[in-house]
Amino acid sequence: MISGALRRIAAALVTATCVVALASCAGDEPGPVVTVGADGSAESIVLAEIYAQALARAGTATAVRTGLTAPLADLDAGRIAVLPARSGALLDRWNPASPARKPEEVVAAVNAALPQGLSLSDAADGTDLRARVVVPDASPVRAVAALPCAELTAGFAESPGFAPSEPSPIEGCSFATSVRFASAKELRQGLRDNVIQVGMVNGPVDGRVLADENYALRAQNLLALFRSGIFDRQRAKKLNYVAGELTTEGLVELIDKVESGTAPADAARAWLDAHGL
Repeated sequence: MISGALRRIAAALVTATCVVALASCAGDEPGPVVTVGADGSAESIVLAEIYAQALARAGTATAVRTGLTAPLADLDAGRIAVLPARSGALLDRWNPASPARKPEEVVAAVNAALPQGLSLSDAADGTDLRARVVVPDASPVRAVAALPCAELTAGFAESPGFAPSEPSPIEGCSFATSVRFASAKELRQGLRDNVIQVGMVNGPVDGRVLADENYALRAQNLLALFRSGIFDRQRAKKLNYVAGELTTEGLVELIDKVESGTAPADAARAWLDAHGL
């Protein structure tokens, strides 16, 4: 029969073991949940899922919050911690007078203009989300910089699934007048009917797209904007790895899938798996 003294010793050992186990488990617990935000567009939502799932694979507890009407304000207020963004759009917001046009210049200018407490991931060099500028087939103009803007009526339209944006300013260009169209299809009809002489669309568009090798339109590369100090080096690298794999063509494919009914989380998971992330 076990004596009372032995029972007390055994109980003390069990208690000590439990305390050590709890301390060990507590050390392995993930930190606070990192919320990745998105507006209501397929582009923003699927990118938020990609960033969230990439971070989750690095051991970060994450959540995705979509349908935000003022995501930058939510980021500033701490309601979200990470936000997919476009480099040029951020510069247009924080320093629109900046002369930076090319990708590296724009990212450097955004970093210089960042509000306190915010940081950037690497930019996705393989993405080019500048507006597509289209003209009638008979137009003699071949490049954006050669447009006789003061003589032209411009049309603007959004592409389904792409993040909404204000009409992209063209360096040194001020159109005579402008017209908003409900769709890229209606914009193309406006070109055919000569209602407009040039069109700008924030995504893929059929027609003759003008070259812009000198970045008359400010560069628009994807990146992640996040609250400073929330990631260690390993997790910050995860965001940079994502940037290294994103391309314009890949994003278009992802948006098409989501617009066709694929759940954004499923599309993101398949993309991450395909790219070994």
